[in-house]
Amino acid sequence: MFNESRIVHNSGEWNEYIGQIPDADIYFTPEYCKIYEKNGEGQAQMFVYREGNDFVCYPFLLRKVGDLPAVRQLDLREDLYDITTPYGYGGPITNVKETGKRQDLFRRFSKAFAEACGELRIIAEFVRFHPVLQNHRDYTAVEPAFNRNTIHIDLTASESEIQGRYSRDNRNRIRKALKEGLTVKHSPINEIDSLLSLYYKTMDKKQASDYYYFPRSFFHDTIADLNGHIELIEIRLGDQTIASCLFMHYNQFVHYHLMGSDKDYLRLAPINLLVHHAAIWAKSRGYRYLHLGGGSSGNDNLYRFKKSFDETEANDFYTGKMVRNPEAYQYIVERLGIEEQGSYFPVYRV
Repeated sequence: MFNESRIVHNSGEWNEYIGQIPDADIYFTPEYCKIYEKNGEGQAQMFVYREGNDFVCYPFLLRKVGDLPAVRQLDLREDLYDITTPYGYGGPITNVKETGKRQDLFRRFSKAFAEACGELRIIAEFVRFHPVLQNHRDYTAVEPAFNRNTIHIDLTASESEIQGRYSRDNRNRIRKALKEGLTVKHSPINEIDSLLSLYYKTMDKKQASDYYYFPRSFFHDTIADLNGHIELIEIRLGDQTIASCLFMHYNQFVHYHLMGSDKDYLRLAPINLLVHHAAIWAKSRGYRYLHLGGGSSGNDNLYRFKKSFDETEANDFYTGKMVRNPEAYQYIVERLGIEEQGSYFPVYRV
């Protein structure tokens, strides 16, 4: 049987493949991946393994290891690279549905990708799998490990069933928000000044790492590149915006993406109302899932808040990792004098 392995850069060709996969989400598109390329996180690429009409697509960011200041001093003999999933979720996906055929295809895909990693001088690979699609079950070569739970709202249920899965406290807080006079507005996607101000204040409140302080250009790239697949929903008290969030939508999925809120008004439950409204809006548009994500570190307060929107079930989020070139990887780690840092991978990027 004819088979082919190749790296795809061109957005048109990339979208041709992704468009043939009914389960594909926005995270697998070139438009999404290239936002992070523009943010300086690596080169957006997609590896395609194809056998006739059957194929596996694997988007990732290719990062030059030698660009790290500490590694640059080692004077490596050749350029080396590692790969990672862009912020969010991803991993390989396929257009093949039948289980046995799918498993066989992924075995051959894994072999072909291992060979490609050797040719491309990729020494390490990190994958964040999609918690709803559960594609970690397909790509076992990277030894997927449970990371944490995430929550989604099942939009195929009726509105009363959706709200019936909320916690009692959550339902009360939504009623409180409405009683306090909070309103919902779908704002023009280019009017993000309130979102930016609230987002940065929220990061300050959470004492977030530097990574999450995305520059303004990142937000502008997000709304430009995802045009038609992104919605800006805001909560207002009178004329004041007190919570603002970008929701991404594609195929069956809607995702709670980048959010900011005014801490002085959290007692009015604006985020409860925001998520509830987004669920009803997304259901009315025919989507099946509103994915809220998980906590910052396991099943923390943020996770428990999201869990209040569905007390009945949770998704399992898996990550995978593999050292593709043990000799080169170990050489860098030993030369830098770095010890393993728990689950952090690759360790030289700690």
